[in-house]
Amino acid sequence: MAAKPKDFTTSVVNYIPKVKPPEGHSIHHISCPHDCPDTCSMLVTKDDKTGKAISVQGDPSHPITRGYLCNKVNHYIDLVYNENRVLYPHRRVGPKGPGAKFERITWDEALEVITNDFKKTIKEYGSEAVQPFSYSGTLGMLGYWTMDQRFFNKMEAARLEQSICIYAAMWAGLYTYGLSNGPHVGEAARDGCELMILWATNLVSTGVHSIPFIREAKERGMKLVVVDPRRTRTTMFADVHIQPKPGTDAFLANAMIKVIVDKNLHDVDFLNTQTHGWEEFVEKVLPRYTLEEAEKITGVKAKDIEDLAVEYAKTKKSYIRANYGLNRHQNSGQMCRAVLILPCFNGSWREEKCGGVAFGQLEEMWLRFDLGKLHRPDLGDRASKRIVNMVQIGRALADNIGDDGAQLDPPIKSLFVYNSDLANCTPNSGNVRKGLMRDDVFISVHETFWTDTCMYADIVLPADTALERTDCHWAYGSWFLGINKPVIEPLGESINNTELFRMLADKMGYVDSKDNAFTQTDEEIIKDILLEAENEDGERFNCLTEGINYDDVVKNGWARASTESKRRDFLNNGWPTPSGKIEIKCEAITAEYPDVSPFPEYVPEINGQFDPKKSKYPIQVLSSASHYFIGDSFQSVPRLQAMQSRPTVEISIGDAKERGIEDGDLVRLYNDNGETYCYAVLINGLLEGVCATQKQFKGSNTPGGLNVNNLNSEMLTDFGKSPCFYSVLVEIEKASEEMMEKAIKQGA
Repeated sequence: MAAKPKDFTTSVVNYIPKVKPPEGHSIHHISCPHDCPDTCSMLVTKDDKTGKAISVQGDPSHPITRGYLCNKVNHYIDLVYNENRVLYPHRRVGPKGPGAKFERITWDEALEVITNDFKKTIKEYGSEAVQPFSYSGTLGMLGYWTMDQRFFNKMEAARLEQSICIYAAMWAGLYTYGLSNGPHVGEAARDGCELMILWATNLVSTGVHSIPFIREAKERGMKLVVVDPRRTRTTMFADVHIQPKPGTDAFLANAMIKVIVDKNLHDVDFLNTQTHGWEEFVEKVLPRYTLEEAEKITGVKAKDIEDLAVEYAKTKKSYIRANYGLNRHQNSGQMCRAVLILPCFNGSWREEKCGGVAFGQLEEMWLRFDLGKLHRPDLGDRASKRIVNMVQIGRALADNIGDDGAQLDPPIKSLFVYNSDLANCTPNSGNVRKGLMRDDVFISVHETFWTDTCMYADIVLPADTALERTDCHWAYGSWFLGINKPVIEPLGESINNTELFRMLADKMGYVDSKDNAFTQTDEEIIKDILLEAENEDGERFNCLTEGINYDDVVKNGWARASTESKRRDFLNNGWPTPSGKIEIKCEAITAEYPDVSPFPEYVPEINGQFDPKKSKYPIQVLSSASHYFIGDSFQSVPRLQAMQSRPTVEISIGDAKERGIEDGDLVRLYNDNGETYCYAVLINGLLEGVCATQKQFKGSNTPGGLNVNNLNSEMLTDFGKSPCFYSVLVEIEKASEEMMEKAIKQGA
């Protein structure tokens, strides 16, 4: 039994003195804008004489950040003052593609060229021929999806299904629990958790601010179990490491539930009062999930599954933190659902501070706002326009094929890219680059750095950093929010996303004196929609903002969402689902996806690892987040690039020996879709038939010029319309001298 937890939040704040700036300097609060669940509160020290930021540090008053930053953001000054930044508008001169040349132009020239192309495209082909493309280059709510949505809604441009990362897990959560989430992993550890399962998550690399809480809880007696096919920095300090074959987690979770039910350890009262369809699930689904079959399919020993299930059932203060690795298989939706229903069977949801399950807090922290007021769909009839899934942008651009498999009519003629390095982040990236090479597609890119995507652009516009803009940040991995105000003047002529779309709206003639859609300031949007909006009853539209106001957040730098709101009492008020209960049986899934069971079931993934010895491509690729980068963002920081040095692929000792591969060899990964090159790292304890490499490594820094996404198809998950980055099978061979010479030349 774990000891009673102490209040770590209070102790940390009390023990760390208030940060004071040196003479002639000032300290400013901002929130980290990058795609990470922590959304850290940062203190930026500014030299008031020069106007330059000179250092960043974690805010010691913030209960999650606790005074330190990750290895990536510690180098944020190097990111801001970086020789690879785009500082002025540019126009391409000469051919597009790697090595393209650009000349500097004025903002007036750039806006004139872009808007003339918009007008010409709309006149000749219709508004659907204009395709925006964006994702998580910044996770500030304004920069991510505010003024841009208003602009393209007014234009009635083609829509974009922004499903490239989290949609399978997000929709699994929405289908099962609605707009509700479990506690933050750090707070669960702090507030008394006795058994924590980190499921497909390497928090040391992708959510490091949870780790001290977990270590402190382990010192009090909490047991830590990590479920992951790989050996990672996180598995190294687990008490138990469970290694299922990739894509088999649904069978593992359901086998655990069967053990719990068979041993009569399930919480019948919770299941009866709080869930929908559990008895039918037990009767019709669970009989197939025997321990013997589970061992055969998952590769995990039956006794290990049974022991974990029994311990989980008996430990009411238990918490599961899953992560988006589960989200990137073809069978991900059901896999995520199977993990999500586990705490229904041991009743750990009753322990509201430290029990239950979460992929994060996104469903509540991002989707509780009045999105209609934020996005303004009333500005046009964009809802009737076609939608292109960003996962399948390659075939849309290169092959002119839409989501339904039919020819796009009209074809994409104008592509506007922002918040994304399209050339590297998308599946089937070789085909994407082929599409970007089309001479009949006008491409505009708004970017902070000279990314690979910029090399295909007709116009490149300079974007800012978090130190140069106003924005509002709602974490997706904790219950905290923050407001950024500009710390320094924008470098060069860089501008933020909201101002860019105001300028474009003005040039397009969209500004209406009777409507503030394009004149509303960033501060007004934050106050009116993201913090202080009220509904018709005079209460906060978003219950999480109760008691929070703009001025206090600006002064303090952050605030905790009001999770104690009476409107969030799911156990007593009901769950925000159609049935008002946790939907173990979810008819809404089958209504949308007729081939998918309403129950969480295991379905073998297409391109999954079955019998490696008989497969043409026997090794499954897991392309997870790098320890040193977040997508493309930090690959422009020299010190971090030096730490990563080059793309690597982790291979098991047995697989390497069978192929004559030694540590450090340049190897070729290939399948029918394409190839990429990495340097081998041999890992003792990695499952045979599995390899692991970094996602979204810049193609221009990769031998051969294309990263691991060149191996991916544009196949979608069972539901959620997400990519199948992990449902990829390859063969690996040691690169010959001829291959090596060619690959290194192409990469350069």
